[in-house]
Amino acid sequence: MKRSIGGAAVAALFALTLFPSEAVPVLYIDINAPGGKRLPLAVGNFAVTSGDAALSQGIPKIIESDLALTDLFDLVPRTSHIEAVSPAHFAGTSLSFPAWKTIGAEAVVIGKVEGRGDRLAIEMRLYDATQGTLIAGKRYSGTSRQVSSIAHKFANEIVFAFTGVRGVFGTEIAFTARQGRGKEVYLVGMDGKDLRKVTNNRSYNLFPRWSRDGNWLSYTSFRTGVPAIYLRNISTGMERAVVRSGDAKAPGGFSPDGEWLYYSVSVGGNSDIRRVRVVGGATESVVEGWGLDVSPAVSPDGRRIAFVSDRGGTPQVYVKSIGSREETRISQGGVYATSPSWSPAGNRIAYTARAGGKFVIYTVAPDGSDQRLAASSPDGDCEDPSFAPDGRHLVYTYRKRDYSGLKIISLDGRRERTLVSGLGDVGSPAWSPER
Repeated sequence: MKRSIGGAAVAALFALTLFPSEAVPVLYIDINAPGGKRLPLAVGNFAVTSGDAALSQGIPKIIESDLALTDLFDLVPRTSHIEAVSPAHFAGTSLSFPAWKTIGAEAVVIGKVEGRGDRLAIEMRLYDATQGTLIAGKRYSGTSRQVSSIAHKFANEIVFAFTGVRGVFGTEIAFTARQGRGKEVYLVGMDGKDLRKVTNNRSYNLFPRWSRDGNWLSYTSFRTGVPAIYLRNISTGMERAVVRSGDAKAPGGFSPDGEWLYYSVSVGGNSDIRRVRVVGGATESVVEGWGLDVSPAVSPDGRRIAFVSDRGGTPQVYVKSIGSREETRISQGGVYATSPSWSPAGNRIAYTARAGGKFVIYTVAPDGSDQRLAASSPDGDCEDPSFAPDGRHLVYTYRKRDYSGLKIISLDGRRERTLVSGLGDVGSPAWSPER
């Protein structure tokens, strides 16, 4: 998003690539192979030359927790490690790779921490234990509050090195949950940690959507008694209303350049889709006509829009090129379809559909072909899908009688876990971009 929206002051986290390994990732793991072999990997205790000694084990624990979520690695217990990592391993002394191979590790992660007051310098390296070669190395500098972010970033580097696909560690999911008589917007890490409340106005706050740079959330709030769409800076808490006119209204997503926010608005019982300039406030019509046109979702390239319309008699998902009149219905079968979400690559759209008396989630190509079931449950409903930045996972709302929560599922259906439970009337999840 362009800086003219607001000058958010964010603590800088610097990273230096030590070795140019990113251009040609080493592919050890085929993420599309059913039941593929897990890679045995060891994360050694870090060498702490100054500062908080607890980081020696704290940072490796974060990396191990991240990698465990992928189901791609077998993590070698640190209690079985033979060689201790020391500062000498960052000053020319080689690791004893046969020792790491002896305990079953095919890859090794080591790290060194230097602390001065609140500032940290952290170096991390990833080695191929079989060949004794360096795969990736990074130096990070930041504050002590950024330790988790730094660990997540290197965990993403590890996943990329072995799969060619970026990890999603450190990303967050925005969602809504009931509090008292209203609903508030919450954030939670993709690992289920760091749950926190974004709004706290004891009103109804709905439909959070991320800007493409991950710095802003748009959402609908009834705090004044009349619904309006607000923009909120995640770092500073600064916010302002960008859409006030009309009856019911809901944000649908930002253009790739951050200049436009797409939204649906109801006036006199007729619902259309518009977009507003984030800076300046000028509005344009995008989809209009008699009846229901809601839930706009903009493609990653900004050229197309998926939306929901009942122009065919029941709510269904359509796709159109922005500026064109041509529209294609992409939801197949069923009497009800809603909540479209584009994959980051723009090659799939996830949506909710009513099938067999329950709500399930499908993915489909943008032309309506190749429909696949992505999430379903025999005893509940699966709704509101949102793609992860890697395009390999979805977060969605799971509901059954007197219960609601958020779940994450891989697109191949092999991995599923509960992200959030225990809150009331959970819904509208939106996965943040990488930041």
